[in-house]
Amino acid sequence: MSDIRTGHSGLIWRGWSRLLDGDRVWGSIEIRPDRFGVTRYSLVVFPPGISESERRRVRVARGWPLWGALVWILCEVWLSHLTGPMTALVTSTAVYLGLGLVATTKAGDARRQVRTMGVLVMAGHHDPVSSALLHKLDTLAGALLEADELLARGDISPAAHEMTWWRVYDQMGTANIAA
Repeated sequence: MSDIRTGHSGLIWRGWSRLLDGDRVWGSIEIRPDRFGVTRYSLVVFPPGISESERRRVRVARGWPLWGALVWILCEVWLSHLTGPMTALVTSTAVYLGLGLVATTKAGDARRQVRTMGVLVMAGHHDPVSSALLHKLDTLAGALLEADELLARGDISPAAHEMTWWRVYDQMGTANIAA
């Protein structure tokens, strides 16, 4: 199977594209159970109107600590066979930091405009601040997910979808919230 527009084919290209594009154009919602009965909720919203290439650059820059560490380990393993341990360590670290600098520079201003909201809730422990933030996060994420569904069904236009995205982005405020 070949994609005529890009000339790329196959499962690998679709997987790579999905990795860089993510599930949603507006950002991501993540709910993770953790140890000791804790659940972590995270909402990440990109600036509305961001282009596909800018969004990919922002995703790469935001993921740099993880993929950069993997590159560091691979460099360390590969270079330790070719050079001494100290040279491998210094070179691997320079590659890691250099790639991080390139990724964040390429992401540009859009990287600083991403808004995030995180809430940590412990089972059996009622915290009014966390509960209020969780309700706000749930409401904002619900609006974005509903707009995605309506757009997919053709019930709203792309402009109306982006208006919902703007409203949520504005309601999140400029401060990155975590509780």
